[in-house]
Amino acid sequence: MKSLSPSLTKWRFLCLTMLTLLACSTVDLLTQRTATPEPTLGVTETPTATVDFVAQTATAQETQAAQDAQATQVAAQQTQQAEEALRATKVALEPYEIALSGLGVVPSEGQIYLADSSVTLQGSGFQKYFYADQFPGIVGRNIAIQAEIQWNSRFGDAGCGFAFRSNGDLDKPNQYALIAMRAFGGHVAFEVHSEGTVINRIEVYPHSYDPQFDWQNGVTNRVSAVLRENSLQIFTHGILLETMDPTAEPRPPVLPPPPAPPQSNDTSEWAEYRAELEAYNAMKQEVLKKYNFFRSRFREGAGNYPEGLVYLVAYAGSGDITCQFKNAFLWVGSP
Repeated sequence: MKSLSPSLTKWRFLCLTMLTLLACSTVDLLTQRTATPEPTLGVTETPTATVDFVAQTATAQETQAAQDAQATQVAAQQTQQAEEALRATKVALEPYEIALSGLGVVPSEGQIYLADSSVTLQGSGFQKYFYADQFPGIVGRNIAIQAEIQWNSRFGDAGCGFAFRSNGDLDKPNQYALIAMRAFGGHVAFEVHSEGTVINRIEVYPHSYDPQFDWQNGVTNRVSAVLRENSLQIFTHGILLETMDPTAEPRPPVLPPPPAPPQSNDTSEWAEYRAELEAYNAMKQEVLKKYNFFRSRFREGAGNYPEGLVYLVAYAGSGDITCQFKNAFLWVGSP
């Protein structure tokens, strides 16, 4: 057998070495390609923000404290305003409370209503009433009413005053009326109206009791009325003039004496006497007829008005009338 040369032997060794290295590299590559993959964590979730409940609670408490403080301030202001309004009301009502006390009325037992500081009523006609509704919707049973009244009229059969316990029908009312008038040196007339007809009339003459009362045009008289149940009191300048029952039957008429016959046989005097006597008898019959009619109306229940509305009133007897009411007020007793 033929031996290999040294150079050939080296070459063979080199080739074998290279093959060995190549085989190792291939194994490594295969190993890397077939290596088991490492497990993953799956889909990554967005982390939830952490709520600061302590901060939110502190903010809410601060807001509530601010709102409470504001509410307390508003309540204090409202209380102060209410107290100031109450004090102002008391001061404003004090003169009327004093006036009521002078009329024998306890102010705290009812409610006071004020009319406008000045109210003017004008009218013209024959036995006609004119109304000012200064106390709208106020219904009263026990009342007190007062005003400082100035009048101007051409004739004395005109005046100014009040209507109360009215049914509100101003054309044919059921009501009581109190009118201060210029006639006969000045007097106050109380009337009961039944469906617009005067079924009772009582006249009171202030100058017998009240030296301040004046019947002249342009003067001012203070007139008051207090009605408790069925007792009516009439005042001028705080002086009680009369107490009456508005539901009582009309009083029998007081008639003047008949004309006296002449003391002579003069035919002309006797003719005049007979004419006067005839007129007197006709007047007497008319007065008695009205009295009997009014009395029958009362016995039927007319004139018994338990409660009603209240008005300021002007009355024209036979001409023009202008009434000015100042410082007028109404007191209505509590039920």
